[in-house]
Amino acid sequence: MKAVLNFLTNNEIERIHEASLHILEKTGVKIESEKVRKLLANNGAEVKDTIVRIPRSLVEEAIKKAPKKITLAAREPKYDLTLPSESFPFIATSGFSPFVEDFETGKKRRSTASDLKDFAIIADYLDTADFFWPIVIPGDIPPALQELYSLAISLENNRKHIQCSCVSEKTAKWMIELASTIVGSKEELKKRPIFSSVNCPVAPLTFEKGSSDAMIVFAEAGIPTAPMSMVLAGSSGPATLAGTLAVTNAEQLASLVIVECASPGAPVIYTAEISSADMKSGEINYTAPEFLLLCAGCAQMARFYKLPNLTADVPLEEIPSDLLSFERNVLKTAMFLMTGTDISAWLGSLEKAMSASLVQVILDAEACEHAKGYLRKFEVNEDTLALEVIDKVGPRGHFLSEKHTREHFRKEIWVRELSDTFILDPAKEGSFLERAKAKVKQILSTHKVPSIDEDKHREMKQILKAAEKDIMEGR
Repeated sequence: MKAVLNFLTNNEIERIHEASLHILEKTGVKIESEKVRKLLANNGAEVKDTIVRIPRSLVEEAIKKAPKKITLAAREPKYDLTLPSESFPFIATSGFSPFVEDFETGKKRRSTASDLKDFAIIADYLDTADFFWPIVIPGDIPPALQELYSLAISLENNRKHIQCSCVSEKTAKWMIELASTIVGSKEELKKRPIFSSVNCPVAPLTFEKGSSDAMIVFAEAGIPTAPMSMVLAGSSGPATLAGTLAVTNAEQLASLVIVECASPGAPVIYTAEISSADMKSGEINYTAPEFLLLCAGCAQMARFYKLPNLTADVPLEEIPSDLLSFERNVLKTAMFLMTGTDISAWLGSLEKAMSASLVQVILDAEACEHAKGYLRKFEVNEDTLALEVIDKVGPRGHFLSEKHTREHFRKEIWVRELSDTFILDPAKEGSFLERAKAKVKQILSTHKVPSIDEDKHREMKQILKAAEKDIMEGR
């Protein structure tokens, strides 16, 4: 037994699947990369100008080829993650925000490489953070180099799996060089991919040149790709949830076809962050009730294809002021993670992921720890049904003194209280904000991330220097 929020019936899942196949065969997708268009044409797709129509057979073949289990390896193997997750989803920081809430002043400003390093250290320390998404942009580095340096900074200051973004073929190749140095070789990286990449289609149904070229590079290197669809109902998607799910699913299936045509068996994570548009501003509406329902629908589509998925993030972005508001955050976290997503990246997010905060990472992590009470797995078997002990105790008896109770209550009855946290501990003084700030200071002053081997570190520096020359040439 495990709590899962289902939105679609089996029949509705089938209809969305068929609608997506119709979109791919009749409407097609716009692919701006000539290399990707040729790849798909060679595998049976119909290409006319930049529009590619993908036949059902090609989609079905890609679904068969895609691995149903993926390892997100880490710099230190003890942090390796296997998807799909067995119980609670794997959690990461949000990303890739251009602004940060300054830790000392509390004021919003442009983020820097130093900020990213601090976030990486905090995420390395927190058990709640299972992997790390570079949460802020190193804004003091030239834009063309920011994704590559984000990976380098993250790998140096965090021992867990790194999930980053990449919108350039050149950058993708240098990222592979960088990670290969740490694990020993490109062959070893293919066995143990210590980073993965988010590559977003542009809704609706468009694949930009740089991002789709990068997907091919990653597929050939065995790097897991997460093609994040960001369709908004009412603007970049139909105003209906069914239509929005159909467009999203079509983007995911098209992404899968690209990757599997490039390298059969390459790992893909079904990835979507879709909601309705705020019809007043056109922005993504994370507070809309449709967001939760669409997250659940995407997770069901991913399970239909037996693909690992990243289909739900948690829109907290709130500093709790008391126990009641903290509990509200806990329940909201539990509800979104009940969608059945395997991984979720949201710790520390502010302003719809346009900004981030070290303090918010701590507060979000605390809410996540308490939310685990709602998403535990429970067994239904002869022992847990407890028929013998029920018969022994009988009507009007009690189970407190029974051996069965002693053996099971810590496993099945949530004993953690809201006070069992460094933030809410009655012995701690100050507000939630003040306690969280104190925790950030403690972590940054005491937590030391084990360094990368000095020889490898020197090689990484040489790679970054060569990459900078290559990427910046002609700019």
